Amino acid sequence: MYLLRRFLDLVLPSSCAYCRSPIEDSAVPFFCSTCWNDFSVLPGPFCPSCGRPFDSSEALVHSPTHECYACRLKPPYFDQALSVGYFEGSLREAIHQFKYRPCRALGKPLGTWMCGNLRVLTSIDIIMPVPLHRSRLRQRGFNQALLLADPLSVACNIALCYDNLWRVRSTRPQVELSGEDRIKNVAGAFSLQRPQDVSGLSVLLIDDVFTTGATLNECAGILKNAGAVSVTVLTLARAF
Repeated sequence: MYLLRRFLDLVLPSSCAYCRSPIEDSAVPFFCSTCWNDFSVLPGPFCPSCGRPFDSSEALVHSPTHECYACRLKPPYFDQALSVGYFEGSLREAIHQFKYRPCRALGKPLGTWMCGNLRVLTSIDIIMPVPLHRSRLRQRGFNQALLLADPLSVACNIALCYDNLWRVRSTRPQVELSGEDRIKNVAGAFSLQRPQDVSGLSVLLIDDVFTTGATLNECAGILKNAGAVSVTVLTLARAF
């Protein structure tokens, strides 16, 4: 009976992964309704390029196109980066459960939450998730960026392409690195199987968390070099 209870708690947990209270009638797996509804949505204003929130609520009032210092010092390849929530609290735990448990069942509800809390999105021709290397994909069993992208593709009726942008070189997990090491880690790690397919298109690039933006910027550079008109980055959460 003890082993049976442990197995059932692993597959169908009775307590919330974040607050440990009973899940009861929650509509999502592994989280109670209170913690799920407590995700922190990023307020404005933001840098119009990288999406970093400005400290002052008055920022951009008189200069709507003013970029943060980092973007003025070294402009990213992507045209705009959008993040929906803060990588903290119950949202951080949900992402960890999703990726590292791993809990594939959280993909659709997290993607739906991201889609429902997304700010205005400019014209997009195609959605592309950041790919995993085949070794990591075998280990995890799914690409979390693809599962997050699917609800948005359906809701906005925008084509979802997951077999063009490839990660051709296995890299160390970015979470183990910081700063310049992240940039070096992903340099040359991506390629396009059909570069002509993105020429002249506005691409929406999706991933789970924006930390330094190194991975997303590397992918955006590949897309821009292939002729993409614009690359907008969208992530479920932003870390600081």
